[in-house]
Amino acid sequence: MKLPVPLLDRLKARADRIMSRTPNKVIGEQYLTRWHIIPKNPLFNIYLHHVEGSDPDTHLHDHPWLFNCSIVLRGQMKEFLTRRSRPLTAGHLTARMGRAPHRLVLETPDCVTVFVTGPKCRRWGFYTEEGWVASNDYLSGEGNGRTVNSEFR
Repeated sequence: MKLPVPLLDRLKARADRIMSRTPNKVIGEQYLTRWHIIPKNPLFNIYLHHVEGSDPDTHLHDHPWLFNCSIVLRGQMKEFLTRRSRPLTAGHLTARMGRAPHRLVLETPDCVTVFVTGPKCRRWGFYTEEGWVASNDYLSGEGNGRTVNSEFR
């Protein structure tokens, strides 16, 4: 689904104002910067993401929330799913359940998205040849959220 252009333009203007603030979280170097649009809470959250790098892994991953939705405000990504891929361009709205495996690859230098999550209900992880692996086992303990442990490269 694509948002109407006037709504997309309003969201982009709001995103520019939010991105002038100090971010709430930075994951990795030139990967993902996050701002909370509403105060973080256990029921649902709305984030603004500035994505500057593709997902670092080659495996699909899922999320810890019951559901999540994203709206691409600027840029373009390709979303790889279990059996297919699809482009996500400016104005594109996509929704997925938390267990839906996917991987995002930038097709432009960066991308800005609104990301909505439901309540956290599980751990998240990666789908490898050996099966599902929890994120804390798959990713290196150095804490940057981008380095994959050597056994999964």
